[in-house]
Amino acid sequence: MFEKFEIEKNDIITITGAGGKTSLMFFLACELSKKGRVLVTTTTKIYIPQKSAFEKMYIKEAFIDGENKNIFVVGKEIKDNKIIGLEYKKIKKLKDKFDYILIEGDGAKEKFLKEWNDYEPCIPDFSNKVIGVLNLDILNMKLTEENIHRFDLFEKKYPEYTDKKIDLNFLKEYLKKGKFFDNNKNKKYIFLNGVDEEKKQEKEKIAKYLKKFFEKEDFKIVYGSLKEF
Repeated sequence: MFEKFEIEKNDIITITGAGGKTSLMFFLACELSKKGRVLVTTTTKIYIPQKSAFEKMYIKEAFIDGENKNIFVVGKEIKDNKIIGLEYKKIKKLKDKFDYILIEGDGAKEKFLKEWNDYEPCIPDFSNKVIGVLNLDILNMKLTEENIHRFDLFEKKYPEYTDKKIDLNFLKEYLKKGKFFDNNKNKKYIFLNGVDEEKKQEKEKIAKYLKKFFEKEDFKIVYGSLKEF
């Protein structure tokens, strides 16, 4: 999978959006750990990973041993079963100790979609790649508060789509207007997750269309499923 995002040694990758950010981050970490030391952290919050996902986890002065070689999780503190992220300057100080850095830079409250506040996403200026995540499991779901983080902001931005079913037209609009990259000048990718299971053919057709539709934009579309790798 990491080859699809053209990841190279010393890359600092921030992952944004909703619908599989943490899963993608640890999936990439597992692949990259075979090539070097990987730092996994966040500029927001992430749930505490299973021990099978890391070698060591450092929180403040304490550390926890894990079971997966070459993956190191670092956070500021643990609160409400979540790791609170590091300040940008602290991540930057760590970069020479690792071959790859993966940062979760967005929050979505485990919902399928989100609208961004003014201060989101939280992408360090030294991050040289950004991957925005959009899960195609949302197809035909309704655009309601149940499925969307910061729904009040979403309603204001997409009034014509509110309470309607998600279709190709909405996906095109959302990818155009979504704040996945927050003006980051470096390499940008959208990962269309969830191309699997009983609707795989429909999702793959849409993913191929979107990849073609946006081919002249400054981001590259990658699609697939974390379940199938």
